[in-house]
Amino acid sequence: MTAEKCEAIRLETMEELGFGPEAMKRIKVCPRCGEPSESSEKVCRYCRSELPEETLFHIYRGKHSSCSNCETVVPKWMRFCPQCGMRLKPEQ
Repeated sequence: MTAEKCEAIRLETMEELGFGPEAMKRIKVCPRCGEPSESSEKVCRYCRSELPEETLFHIYRGKHSSCSNCETVVPKWMRFCPQCGMRLKPEQ
């Protein structure tokens, strides 16, 4: 089995279980009550507070290093993106 096939199976499995970047892009969290909502929602269905524009993925990516080409979150010490192979800029 090729590395690409293994990666595709891994991502598909994560998606089926509700994990991974694509699942995180579909979820917002209410800043007031902490309940999850679909990314398309503007108001929390539980407490009626306004929801942020950011999804869980955007919040997570903002707290970690990521590839500027494909948005894959990577450890700060990596020199190349494991997803697309792009050379990563060293952290300042």
